Amino acid sequence: MTKLGLEAKDLEPTRTIFHSIVSGFSCSPIGRIRLDLFGDSSHFRREPIWFEVVDLSSAYHALLDRPALAKFMAVPHYAYLKIKLPGPKGLITVTDDYRKSIESARDGAKLAESLVVAEERRQLDRIVALAQEASTAPIPAEDPADKTSFKPSKETKKVKLNPEDPSCSKYVVMGSRLDNK
Repeated sequence: MTKLGLEAKDLEPTRTIFHSIVSGFSCSPIGRIRLDLFGDSSHFRREPIWFEVVDLSSAYHALLDRPALAKFMAVPHYAYLKIKLPGPKGLITVTDDYRKSIESARDGAKLAESLVVAEERRQLDRIVALAQEASTAPIPAEDPADKTSFKPSKETKKVKLNPEDPSCSKYVVMGSRLDNK
């Protein structure tokens, strides 16, 4: 915004929300603005287009969606950090700086990591608070052991695990009233 000579008062309100710019997080733009040129003062193309303005560190100055690319008949090439589109005096090429892109991507990764760490810390604090609440809550009296607890049968028998192997010394204990099945 600053490089374009724009100020916050030039922005219009927006209700757009960007999801998963950083995995699992949402971001609301600070506003939107309609700009209508591509190129420099000697060779440009006017096509009015709305831009959502977001206060984030990013490797990109602008993100164009497919309708915008179609409107400009633009061809982006991500590996070369270029976008080309037809203009009144021939081809317009918009180029970015690799070093700036790498620095911006690194800063963006640090920002993403700090957001994820902060969210994990909030979740951990919430879990600790729930655990503290649970530890201070009164523990209900246990039910009598006659109906709710497991009781082994008093009538049991030992059965050899492998009856065909006389050297097998492993047994299982089971109820003596069970069927042979």
